[in-house]
Amino acid sequence: MNINELKRLQFELDEKAGFPVKFTNNKDKYDQITKDLVGLFGEIGEFSNIVKKINIKNEKKEKYELDIELAEELLCEELIDCFIYILRLSEILNIDLEDSFLKKLRRNNERYAKLK
Repeated sequence: MNINELKRLQFELDEKAGFPVKFTNNKDKYDQITKDLVGLFGEIGEFSNIVKKINIKNEKKEKYELDIELAEELLCEELIDCFIYILRLSEILNIDLEDSFLKKLRRNNERYAKLK
């Protein structure tokens, strides 16, 4: 399954759940982008909080506050939540993620090649 197929699956779920990704005017479109950005930033915050808890050691016991195996499962879930928001935003903005990623990868390769 490729990224555009994942995007389509998410779009279908969003339609069933009543979360809009298609709009008739820019005000509604950018209002939804704002809501999705807030959601994305919230998920990034949750991801960051788990990383913070991994790094905080209980001073008396010298062990992690959060079990690493559990933390990595939680990190995966939060990262996928972020990915879902990125899929939604790309659908709202009509961005082909695969094509855009490959173009950006080529530009980055050219830019980094110049740094060597």
